[in-house]
Amino acid sequence: MLIEKHIELALKEACSHLGIEPPEVLLEISRQPEFGDLTSNLALAIAKTAGMDPRKLAQEIAEQISTSDDAVSKVEIAGPGFINFHLGMGCLKTMLTGLVQAPGGFGASEEGKDEQWLFEFVSANPTGPLNVVSARAACVGDSLVRIFNKRGYRAHSEYYVNDTGGQIRNLGGSVRARIAELQGLAESAVIPEGGYHGDYVRDLARRWLDIHSGQTVPNDHEMGRWAADLIRERQERTLTDFRVAFQRWFRESELYGADHVPQAFHLLESEELTYSSDGAVYFQASRFGDSEDRVVKTSDGRFTYVVPDIAYHLDKHRRGYRKAVTILGPDHHGHIAQLKAALRAVKLPDDFFHPLMIQQVNLRRGGEEVKMSKRAGVGIMLDELIQEVGVDAARFFFLMRRSSSHLDFDMDLARKHSDDNPVFYVQYGHARIRSIFRQPDAADPKPDADLSLLKESEEISLLRHLARFSWTLETAVRGLEPHPLTTYLIELARGFHLFYQRHRIITPDRDLTAARLTLCQGVASVLKEGLNLIGVEAPERM
Repeated sequence: MLIEKHIELALKEACSHLGIEPPEVLLEISRQPEFGDLTSNLALAIAKTAGMDPRKLAQEIAEQISTSDDAVSKVEIAGPGFINFHLGMGCLKTMLTGLVQAPGGFGASEEGKDEQWLFEFVSANPTGPLNVVSARAACVGDSLVRIFNKRGYRAHSEYYVNDTGGQIRNLGGSVRARIAELQGLAESAVIPEGGYHGDYVRDLARRWLDIHSGQTVPNDHEMGRWAADLIRERQERTLTDFRVAFQRWFRESELYGADHVPQAFHLLESEELTYSSDGAVYFQASRFGDSEDRVVKTSDGRFTYVVPDIAYHLDKHRRGYRKAVTILGPDHHGHIAQLKAALRAVKLPDDFFHPLMIQQVNLRRGGEEVKMSKRAGVGIMLDELIQEVGVDAARFFFLMRRSSSHLDFDMDLARKHSDDNPVFYVQYGHARIRSIFRQPDAADPKPDADLSLLKESEEISLLRHLARFSWTLETAVRGLEPHPLTTYLIELARGFHLFYQRHRIITPDRDLTAARLTLCQGVASVLKEGLNLIGVEAPERM
């Protein structure tokens, strides 16, 4: 049994023994090693229901839990009623043996029970190259899909391509203007209001002229669709270079082609949730938690974005997904309440749609902020960032802060090959271990190595940190946040570097050497798997 499940069961049995209905038990990683490995706020959560002082209740629960070196060596109470658990050395050594024997399964879980989750992220309009906010969303979404799948979910990734509407016409008008400019027709070379000015638009114009020399330039809509297809292909190539792959690129035009958009509109009408005013049709969104009613059909007969949004999420639900996570940029904050109201109106479960906000990224070079604007074509796009700092550094840095926090991305630091650079520091930990195993006196770890010889404080600290890997992944799943994994990897690498500096790995004592090599192998395996879960490589040499 996994140790956390053993503790959860013991807590529930302790509650039952005290005549208390056991609730869901949540364990967290202790913030400080001296407070143990795991902690539970169970007593605080149920004290009111039990009619007891939480600290006294925590003490009574703790007294019901047996301790041993093979599982939990000590249970103690801290603060107002936290129950802290110290894992026994027997448990930690059994964990290391299992890790070395089956590294691929370490940290895996069946907690997801094959539940289907859909993660939609990036979903930038196909009107220009991907910017760094989209890059951050790509890292968060892709890492969550990897982590969720390891924890037993069936997690899929999807990119929603908004290939209809005014922005596509504006893109087409912008390309037509650049074509006119290249043809010397100054009077026609005017970018439309709301159009796009980046150099990539001029590149598209040249591309069109190369392919369609002598042909009549199509209208804005047709030109926009042509340009959007090329931009979407470029976005996919960039994301592939960034190690992000989507299982599906879902086009908004598919919703119209299958009549899902008109059907969503008629669903609102059939539920008598619409009314007409000044020639437009309004959805009574304020009845469902929105700040005001929303136009769903304009006076000239066009559906607004609300209707395809409803249609898209109904389609997600029809495909069997238990939850639809949508990762949104900071400029979409006001969109969340509107969409929640619309989905509530069409009777989708309240917990089906889960928005996740990604905050702004500030790129810094030479101590100064690098400005960016997709429409104006100024600043650094994702493909340029990859060229400048590399995929590994970019992905790791994007995940070093919570998604809901603004991120200052230090490009100078990301390029450094030194311990100051956190991704280099972690990767070097893995490469350093692999170099140990290339030494003549190093043998492969033995499954029967005497791990009781691991007695130094740095060795015990590494064992305890390895045990936290599974709980770190559980925390990432629970919070829909991959950030804890980067923090974990930095701390694990720091623990190994400290161990390496203070102790010889290969010693005259063959048994001690075998035990320490086994520990090193475990650390290398977890570093590699942790990096893989965030899309970062674990090099063998550096």
